Amino acid sequence: MDIQGLSLAHVANEFGSPTYVYDAQKIADQYDRMVNAFHVPSLKINYACKALTNVNVLALLKQKGAGLDTVSYQEIKLGLEAGFAPADIVYTPNSVSYEEIEAAIELGVRINIDNLEYLEQIGHDYPNLPICIRFNPHVMAGGNSKISVGHIDSKFGISIHQLPLVERIVETLNINVEGIHMHTGSDILDVDVFMHATDILFGVAEKFKTLQYIDFGSGFKVPYKPNDIETNIEELGEEMSKRFNAFCDKIGKEL
Repeated sequence: MDIQGLSLAHVANEFGSPTYVYDAQKIADQYDRMVNAFHVPSLKINYACKALTNVNVLALLKQKGAGLDTVSYQEIKLGLEAGFAPADIVYTPNSVSYEEIEAAIELGVRINIDNLEYLEQIGHDYPNLPICIRFNPHVMAGGNSKISVGHIDSKFGISIHQLPLVERIVETLNINVEGIHMHTGSDILDVDVFMHATDILFGVAEKFKTLQYIDFGSGFKVPYKPNDIETNIEELGEEMSKRFNAFCDKIGKEL
């Protein structure tokens, strides 16, 4: 097997095995495909680096204009080493200590909070800090139950049923909510399911007047072998762009 004319057998003979080889052109092409699929006023594609934290891959995506989604302090540090500006790094922790979140705040990255306790604590301790809030839309999506994280039993995100409580905390502490986020799962193939979760998030977005962006998390199905099925990114991009632009018109504000 060859990649870009490079014989992998030759690589294995020279460097031994296992040896990992990444196709930079393929990565760049996939990124460009996603960018071209969406037609909205301001688009930012964030790479979830938990998939692969090779610093050279991170640097390539940074050069392409991507942002970075991180889940740990160590991933933030790798992103900074790869050249990402703090403002282009989103920190989306789950079940970490408050001290780690404070350390991330000190680095100047965007903070995405997924539980009520930390939302209230950050509101007390950092009254002027813009934050993003991660909601659980209670939509079952993803390639299988182990990678479907938007359902009612998931630990990821604040339940949309607790939205009134979130609003009360935000209003009481005057928290600057700059973004809202969801993550329904990975290997999503069904565009309609993703659109359903998107419509739920639009409803949440209307509650926050300081909003600057909406972060639509989740991962899409890619082919792992010839003739494998994959998410139709072009179809998803067209439908999502239409709904997003209509939402911006409705609220009278470009996000």
